[in-house]
Parts: sequence; C-alpha cells; structure tokens
Amino acid sequence: MRNAFRLAALLGILTAITPASGVELWRSGQRSVSWSGSIRELLTVSNGTDGTKFREAVALAGPSCVLAELFADCPAFELVGDRDVWQGLTRLRQRLDIEAGGGWSGTFVYDHELRVGILDRFGLGSGGPPDTFLGLEDEIHAFGFKEDASHRQWRHLMYRAFVRYEGEHLEVTAGRQRIPWGVGRLWNPIDRFNAIGPLAIEADQSVGIDALKARWLLSDFDSLQLVYAPGSRSDDARYALRFEGVLRDTDVGLMAGVFEQARTFGGDLAGNLGDAAWRVEAVYTDPERDVWEIGWAAPRELDRFWQVVVSLDYNFDVGNGVYFLVEHLYDGNALGFGEGEAGTMLPLFEATPGALGPMVRPVSASRFGGSGVVSYARHTTGLQLSSDLTSVVNGSLLVLYDWNGPSVALFPALSFTGLNTVEITLGAQLFAGSARSQYGDAQALAYLLVEYFF
Repeated sequence: MRNAFRLAALLGILTAITPASGVELWRSGQRSVSWSGSIRELLTVSNGTDGTKFREAVALAGPSCVLAELFADCPAFELVGDRDVWQGLTRLRQRLDIEAGGGWSGTFVYDHELRVGILDRFGLGSGGPPDTFLGLEDEIHAFGFKEDASHRQWRHLMYRAFVRYEGEHLEVTAGRQRIPWGVGRLWNPIDRFNAIGPLAIEADQSVGIDALKARWLLSDFDSLQLVYAPGSRSDDARYALRFEGVLRDTDVGLMAGVFEQARTFGGDLAGNLGDAAWRVEAVYTDPERDVWEIGWAAPRELDRFWQVVVSLDYNFDVGNGVYFLVEHLYDGNALGFGEGEAGTMLPLFEATPGALGPMVRPVSASRFGGSGVVSYARHTTGLQLSSDLTSVVNGSLLVLYDWNGPSVALFPALSFTGLNTVEITLGAQLFAGSARSQYGDAQALAYLLVEYFF
C-alpha cells in the first residue's frame, strides 16, 4: 500500500511540473502536433463483498452454489454487500493530436490508472474487463501489485488511438474510437458500440471500440455511415449501416446491422415541440445464439425483442434556468428478477453442462443479444433536473423508477467549475424498493471526483 501512495504522488508531481494547459509542440503550415492531458481523482465509498469470505461460503455450501437448480438459494449471497468499502482511482491521461495535412489526422490518448483501497475484485457476474480486438491494455505488476491485487491495481491502456482521413465527401476513421449513435439522453439502445448507462459515475468515459468507420456526406444534411468492428473472435464481429438526415424539421436516423450474430434494425427521430425537444428511439433485435438461463430445461435462442426510448426535455426560465428531462425505456430483453438469496444477481449467471447436471457460470455476452442497454425491468422512467445554482456551481438530480419492482434510484450531484483547469463533483447514489427489484438490492454510495487539466 505504501508503494501505491508513492506512485500516486509521483504521478501528481509529473503533472505539476508540466504546463497548466495544452501546448502545441510543433507546427509547419497545416501540419502540427499538440499535447494535452488531465489527472483525475475519484473516491467512492459504498458497501461491497469480501471475496475471500464469499469463496469460503461457496466451498462450504457445496452443490447449492454450483448446481443451477439450487443456485438461487446459495447461502453465500447473504454476504453480498455486507462490507464497507472505499476505492480511490488516479487516472493520468495524456493526449496527442496530430494534423498531417491533406485531410489526414490522428488522435492518441494514453492512460495510466492506479486503484487503491478495498477492491471488490472477485467479479460477481461482471465478466471481467472488456475484450478488445487491438488489446491495447494491460496490468502492470511492478512494486508488488500482483501480490496485493485486492488492495491495489495499476494498469495502462490506449483510451483512444485512431487515424482519420477527411475528404470533401468522405471521412474514414480507423482504430480505437467512440461511435455514439442514437438520440436518447439516458438510454441509447441503438448505440451497440459504446452505450453508457444513466447511473455511470464517469458518464464522460467510454471504453471505445476498435473499428473501421466510413462516412459519406450525401448532402449538407444527409450522410451514410458504415462501421466494421472485428472483435477478438470472428463470431463477435459487429458491422452496421446507418443513415442520418433531416426530413422537414425532424432529424432522422435509420440503422441495420449484425452485432455478435444478432440481426438488428432500428431508427430514431428528434424534433421540436414548441420550445421543448422530443426524441424517439426504437430497435428490433433477432438473436442467433443459444443461451441457457437458470431455470430453463435446456439452452435455446433468445426471443426476438424490441427496445424503445421516448423522451422530452425543456428549459424553464426560472432563476438561472432549470433543465427538465423525462425519458421512458421499454426493454423487451429485460433480465427479470432473481429468486431466493441470489436476488437481482441471479440473471447475471447462466447454466452450462456439468458432470452432476447443469452447473453455473457468469452470464455470457450472448444473453444481451448485442445490446449495451441492460436492465432488469421492462419499464423504467427517468426524470432529470439540473440548474446553475450560482455562476460556478451546478446542481443536478436524476431519478430512475422501475415500474416492475417497483424500486427507485436517486442520483444527486453538485459540480464546481470555478477554476479554469479544475472541475470538482460531489455526488451520491441512493436506492429503495422491494427485494429482488432492479434497484431495491443495490448498494448506496457516495463519491468525490476532482479533475485537473493540463
């Protein structure tokens, strides 16, 4: 632990001795190289699970924690969330932007992440880190990090690494990039590449995807995109086509593609209703892969499903202004709710063949049909309010209501942006509801986020 804090201090010193803003390292005509960066500190306090005690409880319980038919009543789940935990994240980010002339450019963002505290690493149903095609990430095991992985972790990765060509009617991007599709504010079922959930603390962070994207400009308002993301296995490849245009006063988007062997079709609309803005997003998915949910007699294909988002937002002229958003999600691929001790975590596991009968394992990506929007409830409504309380302080409140539980999530936050190079956010997530509902079993947390830009 002492070495972890030494490393955090070293990262801070390296940042402090650099300029307090991005700098242009070189320029010759239209060609240039610019460098910038940031250091982010994120502290979270919540309840977690002691991985050692959990594994010991699983071993003592015997078949009830490994056989699919008994898994819902595994006594080890009584230990979930019974431990106070805190985690600290230090992220040093450096960005290099290259303009090569002739429409060519490149962006490379390199991160070092140091995590310390009581790390809930046994990954209950989490499936581990994302599986990427380029594999530009790894853990660093210097200073004894490998031996004390439950209290500290150090890794480095290429957060973004892409080359882009921009011509008069054609734009091509290759590498690790962000491909944001859809018009929803809280949920984006059309975004099958980089969907970010509404309760993400770092909502500005996306792992990105390793892909080749081509965009043809058909007119000033219409364009066609073609994306191919190979995946680490050929069966996990994603490829899709998207049209974006304007019909009268309405923005229109249409997409079709295959995501992890699931055929997908969707569309989105966005326009104005008086002084308000409205949006609709709808996606139809036809999964191809077999999955074996706990409780099923045998594996089979998931049913075809729809995911639909409808939203409306408005800015009220009250005080410094109040932003109001209401958005509803229908998820035809909802995981549903567990039974017995497993609670809401039961759907995060699935059955697999075993010598004694169907055994359990963490759920595979096939369960989601290529969708990045994951929910337990078929119907969830989100309400969001935000306002500039002063010239430098913004307050926001997000409320998510699960109609099937029922249950509710509250996400208040205060952000301070009074300094040119520093942003500070203080927030919390609170949950209430019946047992085995979407939010009723979730653990409350509080967090502090500080980011310094250089």
